[in-house]
Amino acid sequence: MPQVIPVVLGAVASNFVSGVVGGGIIGAIVGGVVGSAVVSFTAPIFAPKPKQAKFSAPSVTSISTGSRGRTEMVNQPITAHRIVYGRTRVSGPLVFTHSRPVSGSDNKLDMLHWVIVLAAHEVEEIDDILFNDETVPLDGNGAATSEPYKRDGTVYASIYKHLGASDQTADQVLIDNSGGQWTNAHRLRGLAYIHAEMRYDDKAYASGTPNISAIVKGRKVYDPRLDDYEWSDNAALCVLDYLLSDFGLGASAEEIDMNSFIAAANVCDETVATLDATEKRYTCNGVVDLNDSARDVLESMLGSCAGYLTYTGGKWRLQVGAYYEPVKTFDESFLRDAVVMRPHRSRRQLFNTIKGAFVSPDHNWQATDYPAVASDLYITEDSGEEIISTLDLSFTTSHTMAQRIAKIALEQIRRQRQIQYPANLAGFQVMAGNTVAVDLTRFGINGLPCRVVNWQMTEEMGVDLTLDEDGENIYAFSQSDLKTIGDAPQVVVPNNQSVPPHEPNNVTATAGENYITISWDRITESDFRYVEVWERTSNTSDPETDAARILEVYDNSFTRNLLAGSETRYYWLRAVDRYGNKSDFAGPVEATTTGDQTVVLVLE
Repeated sequence: MPQVIPVVLGAVASNFVSGVVGGGIIGAIVGGVVGSAVVSFTAPIFAPKPKQAKFSAPSVTSISTGSRGRTEMVNQPITAHRIVYGRTRVSGPLVFTHSRPVSGSDNKLDMLHWVIVLAAHEVEEIDDILFNDETVPLDGNGAATSEPYKRDGTVYASIYKHLGASDQTADQVLIDNSGGQWTNAHRLRGLAYIHAEMRYDDKAYASGTPNISAIVKGRKVYDPRLDDYEWSDNAALCVLDYLLSDFGLGASAEEIDMNSFIAAANVCDETVATLDATEKRYTCNGVVDLNDSARDVLESMLGSCAGYLTYTGGKWRLQVGAYYEPVKTFDESFLRDAVVMRPHRSRRQLFNTIKGAFVSPDHNWQATDYPAVASDLYITEDSGEEIISTLDLSFTTSHTMAQRIAKIALEQIRRQRQIQYPANLAGFQVMAGNTVAVDLTRFGINGLPCRVVNWQMTEEMGVDLTLDEDGENIYAFSQSDLKTIGDAPQVVVPNNQSVPPHEPNNVTATAGENYITISWDRITESDFRYVEVWERTSNTSDPETDAARILEVYDNSFTRNLLAGSETRYYWLRAVDRYGNKSDFAGPVEATTTGDQTVVLVLE
């Protein structure tokens, strides 16, 4: 896939600029010649970016760190704002705490007041309240109605909800019970929050004070079909909101191709079959951490709709996971130079099985593995080997939706033909992200649908197009493709991103005349990414310092070719997971090639 190029928004001004965000923000400025770059929403599959250690709170946008951080309270002096899209479970920073005696009692501080900010904006609704992982039933006044938080007529927990409206008033219960610490000036306008009032009881709080979270219907977004703002989990509208908002890219309405977003929103609202019901085609339900880069945020949000986001001609355009009819047919008559076709992807980029996680409402809104999406046909094409890659979907809350998105990713990966098409001026009639048809009779190609994944204007006033094979079947879907998640799915451990993988087992080395083959047991851990191979001509106790890392292997074997005869090599292997964690080294294993040693004659 083309390399991801960071966007420079201030410099993107020409009408000839095209860029695509599909799991990332892309921009291209090539000297004085303007061009474009395109990345599919599958970009994180090919090049996952391990999160770097930060001194601030962990991001809640990504699924690897987000499922825990999103639903747990934060008690620290500085935290990033959070934006809630769709409907999800969320907690947030504890911004105020106060303890006091029960009214009419002695000076024992049995009453505790907490203020927890859930979102940095007005929300549609704060629904269920959870203490730890248990829902607390509340009456119309916010008082608990069942044990252990109400017993013998005494209420031990009350929740007061504030949606963050622009005219929001201060919490009166806090004003009356904080001894002047919370006043009429503490309105927290534009912040959605809850005030938790807890009365100590050894049965209600036997395990100490609880982690408090809420199910929230989040931000109201602009819908160009209605020309109004309302709550929606429509993925296209959520992406549009992020583009328009000051906390996002801050684009103006004039920089948005609204027709493309209307079309994309309509696709997202289409009804599709699940295992036993129906659901919308694409929804977006999750939390944006404003500490994350815009590129990381858009990668996650676009994953919820298998989306492409393009910037061309001064406007942003969105395409979601659906087939778009070709806008033009390119044949030999539009060529200005020789065409080059790549029939196959490299083995490193080729997969036949996709696994990953989504956020499951049925499992306390934790990151949970969706059923693997695989193809027996593709496994057969790959000599019977299951080659696994990972696609995590942090804004998806349906395992059937996750399977449909993963299937699109798999089908896109298996469409392997890529065409380098040097177009004449006809290339200016298309833009990055467009679908085109290709007729090249000498290659046996007739009406092949392709997506423009790179658009590059040349000094000869032509356009170099990179075209990736597309097709209507990529997006076709049948109910029979779905699998049940089962009664006991694998819930991703919240701190799993800090747990290194196991080292490769049963590593062996066999040699031929001028090659050495290294093999090991296939690694089946769900977050496994690849195996590093390190090489040296002699043994060492410190391979990371003394040996050379020569390869990253996504399979369970590789062959080192072009060696001399009677040459000995030592190898060490270690596994790397999707978070960048590395196992201990396995090895060394050694082997010596069986060919005759090369004799060098030096004539003087």
